[in-house]
Amino acid sequence: MADNLSRTLSRIAIAHRNVVTSVMAEIGLHSGQANVLFSLWDIDGLSQAEIGRELGVAPPTVNVLVNKLEEQGYVATKACPNDGRVKRVYLTSKADDVQKEAERQMDKLDETVFRDFSELEKNTAMLVLRRIADNLKCPSSNTP
Repeated sequence: MADNLSRTLSRIAIAHRNVVTSVMAEIGLHSGQANVLFSLWDIDGLSQAEIGRELGVAPPTVNVLVNKLEEQGYVATKACPNDGRVKRVYLTSKADDVQKEAERQMDKLDETVFRDFSELEKNTAMLVLRRIADNLKCPSSNTP
């Protein structure tokens, strides 16, 4: 059977996750935990629901990831002052200590992924991939 977009994206996603898992393990993180931290490095104090929406994962998965990060000392959780049912997640100094190395590892991975790409090809690929991601977040009513 010939390749199609779904099979190609699946292979890319698996290969990417394997590499991210490997490089994040070097600094003591699981790839899912790193994704949570990257979201919090963008906006500290997100709720668990906001993290789940950002990462496209279910609430129980976010809960497990946040609990593990909290046990390891990377984050602290606090009840939202406006709504005690909402748990907000805040970075600790331990997370600050690994941020530069995590970002460096991801920059190296980007360099590998886009090796031999021109700047135009890289920008075009990123544009196309973002559009695909947006389309998958909001599929049309015709999607099976």
